[in-house]
Amino acid sequence: MARRIIMSADDFGFDEDTVDATIEAFEAGVIRNTSIMANMPTTKLAADYAAENPQHSYGVHLTFTRDTVEGPVLDASDVPALVGDDGLFLPGRDAQIRALTGRFPTRQIANEMAAQISRVMDLGVKVDYVDSHKHLHKFPNFRKALPMVLSQFGISHVRTVQNTFVPEPKKTRPTVLLGGVLRGPLERRWRSTDHFFMGDGDLTTEWWNKVPIPEHGEVLEVGGHPGTNEAWRAREADQLAKFAARAQEAGAELIRWRDL
Repeated sequence: MARRIIMSADDFGFDEDTVDATIEAFEAGVIRNTSIMANMPTTKLAADYAAENPQHSYGVHLTFTRDTVEGPVLDASDVPALVGDDGLFLPGRDAQIRALTGRFPTRQIANEMAAQISRVMDLGVKVDYVDSHKHLHKFPNFRKALPMVLSQFGISHVRTVQNTFVPEPKKTRPTVLLGGVLRGPLERRWRSTDHFFMGDGDLTTEWWNKVPIPEHGEVLEVGGHPGTNEAWRAREADQLAKFAARAQEAGAELIRWRDL
């Protein structure tokens, strides 16, 4: 069997810059997959491209944490435990801690998750998979919500927990320390990849020539956040392009999530 790699971009719809950079990566053959944020100022711009280009695979970038203006699709009063006093999602670290400690109610997660997927589908996008902003879907109450929701939409593909790192991280890092515990339930329940790598915005590490090409018969996902306005996004776009070229030179096949 071939070596297969899913090249993907997160945050499609975050802003005009990320939409433009993601489209550029599609047109250059760097990526074949991207996940759409359901409730951002340029969500429709991203969805319009997706609806007009069904040859690619699209996911929903399930969002329950805030960098800028991220808020729920549902009215904030319907998901009070997921938002702050301003009606927006909580900042990254706060949301991750609450998710890890089970303080986000599963039913509210499920309701908002369904609303986000419905919003993207209603914009004419065929949804093949889900992942999440800051990878919150790996935590227990989110994992419980996934089967409550995804079966409604016929979605069976879900991103796994990162298990490939460059450079090797500290063993005390939660994703490393709890990786097997968090990854196992996702991989047993959903169709996913054998390996997953995503950079962390590091502006110095050259990961594109260090991430291992998968063995024959295995599938690796390599994800990033293309953009040009922020240095870390521009660097990720550049490294995604370099890794895609390296992978193809090694004989790997760049596939879509729906091909898995």
